[in-house]
Amino acid sequence: MLVLWLTLLPLLTQAQDTLVVAAYSHSIALSSATTISQDRNGNVYLLDERLNLLRLDPLGQPLDTYSPPARGRVSSIHAWNPMKILLFYEGSQQLVLLDRFLRPISTTDLLSINYNGTAKVAAPAADEGFWLFDETSQTLSKLNPNLRQVTVETPLNLLLDREQFDARQLREYQNLVYLLDYNSGIFVFDNLGNYKKRLPYTGLRHIGFRNNELYFVKEGRLHFLNLYTQQERVLELPSQKNYLTALVSADRLYLFTPTAVDVYLAE
Repeated sequence: MLVLWLTLLPLLTQAQDTLVVAAYSHSIALSSATTISQDRNGNVYLLDERLNLLRLDPLGQPLDTYSPPARGRVSSIHAWNPMKILLFYEGSQQLVLLDRFLRPISTTDLLSINYNGTAKVAAPAADEGFWLFDETSQTLSKLNPNLRQVTVETPLNLLLDREQFDARQLREYQNLVYLLDYNSGIFVFDNLGNYKKRLPYTGLRHIGFRNNELYFVKEGRLHFLNLYTQQERVLELPSQKNYLTALVSADRLYLFTPTAVDVYLAE
């Protein structure tokens, strides 16, 4: 049995340093280590080998499945609000909302509304809108689906390198918007789309958030960065595994390889 030694409790609860054991539980096959998400209840969402949306309960066991219509691969999942789970299809430029039973609520087709671009990544906004990043024009926008028009538009062409930019993820968290670029790092904006700063962490495929921390996997290590103090903690991951990304819950650690998720339990 794989045993992962982590200072797990302080990572998740901000308590005093306590060395505990995170024991390997089981693995589940998947098709992507980056098309993943977690809701505020601790459920985990991923794409299985057949590209169905699979929801795992907080114990890491399969709970239910959504089989999308044949219109392309889901590019990203945003499930923090389990009442409105967002699926983004980059190929068809569609934003699909699911309810807590994984039933479709609505579909927004960017090709048929007043959005003059092609979104590379998308994310839900706190005000029921959608954040979009157009890699061609290098513009961060907020779309109001009720008005069917863009209400915020921030050109980033003077900030970003068009030739090297490789957007991977977009996320609003605690009134800030985070745009992950594989080559340049993490760009941070306020909730009006105004640029604030860049976090110089390159080579990242996915970032997660828990409490006041941002976390990510880089070169076999799990990094936690405090969003307000910038204090960082780094944990070594098992070297025999090619872990690319992670999701962290109160007493579970989900580590993703290119083909599977390994579930670790706190003892």
